[in-house]
Amino acid sequence: MEKAKIIKRYQNRKLYDTDASCYVTLDEIAEMIQQGEEVMVVDNRNQKDITAATLTQIIFEKQKRSESPVPISTLRHIIQQGDGSFSSFLSKSSDGNQMEVIKALETQVRDLTAKLDAIERKGTMTTPKEASPVAKPAEV
Repeated sequence: MEKAKIIKRYQNRKLYDTDASCYVTLDEIAEMIQQGEEVMVVDNRNQKDITAATLTQIIFEKQKRSESPVPISTLRHIIQQGDGSFSSFLSKSSDGNQMEVIKALETQVRDLTAKLDAIERKGTMTTPKEASPVAKPAEV
């Protein structure tokens, strides 16, 4: 098993990569994880593992910049089903399929967004046709 890269978080919120001996950003930590690196974030003051909180912060920050927000109904469902935390929401599921449901919903939202974008592009690319005369029904 690969040894986790240690990132220290200082009181001033700066994150320090102990392997590379340099400060890093949340986006850089996200890149490390996307590249398959094991990362552990510790509070420099008390050596407490704060990896989960840091990864949650990364998700939050990326979501703020996202073009496609999480649907309000999904957020409400997460809050209603647990104490408002993702971990509580995921653990509430008796069969463990909450994450599958979320992924399915996210896929549906992406698909619908893509379809709407395609329809909007198609609508701007075509010119409106002249109204064709409507034939009057034959009188009997």
